[in-house]
Amino acid sequence: MILRITAVTLFTLFLISCQRKGQKEYDPSIIDRQKVDAALGQDISKVLFDHLYVVVDSTTYASLNENNHWKNTYGAIDSGLPDFAPMTESFSTCYLRGHQHYIEILGPNNRFNEPVGKSGIGFSLKNEGEHFHVGMKPKLRKAKDSLLHASEIVKMSLNGEEQTWFKAFYTPSFGTSLHTWYGFYNPGFLDHLHNQKHTSYSREKFLEGIYENHKLFHSIKSIRLTCTLNDFRRIAQELGYLKCKLIKEENEVYTIKSGDINIVIEFSDKIEYSRITQITCNLNKKDNTTRQLGNLTITNNGKVSIWDFNQLHKNNSY
Repeated sequence: MILRITAVTLFTLFLISCQRKGQKEYDPSIIDRQKVDAALGQDISKVLFDHLYVVVDSTTYASLNENNHWKNTYGAIDSGLPDFAPMTESFSTCYLRGHQHYIEILGPNNRFNEPVGKSGIGFSLKNEGEHFHVGMKPKLRKAKDSLLHASEIVKMSLNGEEQTWFKAFYTPSFGTSLHTWYGFYNPGFLDHLHNQKHTSYSREKFLEGIYENHKLFHSIKSIRLTCTLNDFRRIAQELGYLKCKLIKEENEVYTIKSGDINIVIEFSDKIEYSRITQITCNLNKKDNTTRQLGNLTITNNGKVSIWDFNQLHKNNSY
């Protein structure tokens, strides 16, 4: 896993209307969005959601590990690369695999020393007509030095050799508890992972042979975030400059179409740290059960599954 990866233009102004307490609130209705789009570039990197991670407390992680019925029916669960070994008590991290998305769940004693409640969201990027190389850079609506200017090349050992998996870009955000990163993925990594040639990288190809379609979990539909002001601005600006569409705004809650999922982002001045509060998932088949796994509640209703982390954040803090 990578180091947790973690202008103000007219677009930002209409996307972010909340200001610090005591300041006059900005009215987004005065912005002509069509003029904003016309003024900014059109050759933008394509964004798709890849995966997210969240750190849970010991009670929740133990419940996930010990509930065999949930593990056997909800989705394919493993301990990660290089061999996707089954989840056991000795591992501090597990992965729930879907058709094109996955969820990384870390326990409190994880090897990254991440605290309970911390989380992150990873997106994949593609530049039209450009094959993977380590010199790739995101194409934004307009060059912005403060956004996505830091990068890291992530490698993984496969068959005894280090292989380049992806190059991630992020906005340095000291002290944040909600990281976001955007990566260009190397098809050559799939060659070594699956022992066959690939001309392009896809999330489905990466999860091929791991995803189990006879189980419930298929993919992620939306992620709800509650953020401090700095993280709210940062994430909204990153997605805005990658031409992700603001599809709904209501008070201080914004729904942004981010590739193939929605990011619902809410500003709050009543929280100490930013967090993922809810994940809405698509299921392969109908189910109407509710599972309480420690401080995580998973409620299935038809072909929709909602993961609620509010109890986790209530009962645990940095």
